[in-house]
Amino acid sequence: MYVDVESKDFDWIAGYKLCTGFVNPRPIALVSTIAPDGHTNLAPFSFYNLVAARPPVVVLGPSLRRDGRPKDTLVNIETTGEFVIATVTQDIGPQMVRCAADLPYGQSEFDFAGLTPREATKVRPPLVREARANLECRLRQIIRTGDEPGCGAIVLGDVVAIHVDDAVLDENGQVDPRKLPTLGRLGGQYYCSVGEPFEMEIPKT
Repeated sequence: MYVDVESKDFDWIAGYKLCTGFVNPRPIALVSTIAPDGHTNLAPFSFYNLVAARPPVVVLGPSLRRDGRPKDTLVNIETTGEFVIATVTQDIGPQMVRCAADLPYGQSEFDFAGLTPREATKVRPPLVREARANLECRLRQIIRTGDEPGCGAIVLGDVVAIHVDDAVLDENGQVDPRKLPTLGRLGGQYYCSVGEPFEMEIPKT
């Protein structure tokens, strides 16, 4: 298969489906925000990663809806400058998927999914109590790739506080992947879990 992305006949939806089938597994950010009117929002995003260490910076890629409207998460982050990212593990996978439902504006995804908000230390959006790790973040920058349906917004956030369940740490205070069965996003409706982690050593030259 060959796809000319610059062709006038390029179908961005088909391209999205194709690329997400091999650009994976993608980590899932369960993003907590607060709307201007004060209600909470909780939504999953798989266009997400940690992209810097000093300071720690995360990136989210909330795309515009197919009608061109921005998602509530993007509106809330742009308005308040704050968000929380909860790590998704296999045990809260079903709740995470429920957070992707298109609820009426103002209805709580926390309640709909059966998850529990917990007060953060430095930002207003709540942590997810059931998550083994939460990152409190402040907005650094938003870079837009366009204003048409499917276009994205690259959201960069500075991590200002880290919460990790001691139960998933090893004797050196590092996360043991065997104790943290994170979920990854594949294409379509497929997901994967960290089943059998293994090590590979980088050669010393």
